Amino acid sequence: MSENETLSSTEAETVTEVAAEPKKKKSRANWLVAATMVVVVIIFGVLYLLEKEGRSSTTIFSSIIEQQEAKKVVATVNGEDITNAELKISIEQFSQMATAQGVDAASPEVQTEIRTQALEVLVNTKLLKQEAATQGISVTDEEVNERLTALTEELGGEEVLTERMTSLGIDDVRLHSDIKDELTIKKLLNTVFAEANIVVTDEEVASVYEAAGGEAAGLPAIDEVRSQIEAQISSSKEQAAIDEFLTTIKEGSAIEIIE
Repeated sequence: MSENETLSSTEAETVTEVAAEPKKKKSRANWLVAATMVVVVIIFGVLYLLEKEGRSSTTIFSSIIEQQEAKKVVATVNGEDITNAELKISIEQFSQMATAQGVDAASPEVQTEIRTQALEVLVNTKLLKQEAATQGISVTDEEVNERLTALTEELGGEEVLTERMTSLGIDDVRLHSDIKDELTIKKLLNTVFAEANIVVTDEEVASVYEAAGGEAAGLPAIDEVRSQIEAQISSSKEQAAIDEFLTTIKEGSAIEIIE
């Protein structure tokens, strides 16, 4: 083999090695990128778990965790979900009512009771809405707007309404939806009350008045408080009719509470 041939062979080997070097570097670079991504995923996974458990305050995943918690299903009623977001609003409403009545809403015992009642109300509301749909009961946008106007006036103006909405964490869409539900259920319950034939007799009014002590106890004359007594009796009968109606529709319903 000539010297020129030997040099050509050596050069060829060198060229091959030089040509292969970028591929090796690229391969190592790809591996490093892949390894780095795995580490990043692991780190973010650990941070996510720590933050979810309240052991980290990075707030990187705060919005994600909040969204997941909001969408968490706490109960199902005939296949329809009740989410944690709905329960949270209901709990806030009950807490505000409890506070207004002088109850310590921060008490663990009270909080447990509030959550139980809030969830029960959501389940009952879902049942009543479903029954209203079955009976073909509907509410128009005009009716919703009329109720919204009346509600605004009852609360003392738009500013007060906005403050109340903010405290409950609801927006205009949710407010309109809640008003529509309220009117729908009211229409349904009117049919329930009509079927229950709720009336208040003079004998019932007299019985309640005397049970409270009557004039001997310093109460006003019965005619002066008749309307209040009638309203109280009527309310009690309406609640009894609602309870009976709910018991009936619950018997044929699939309700699951998810703790």
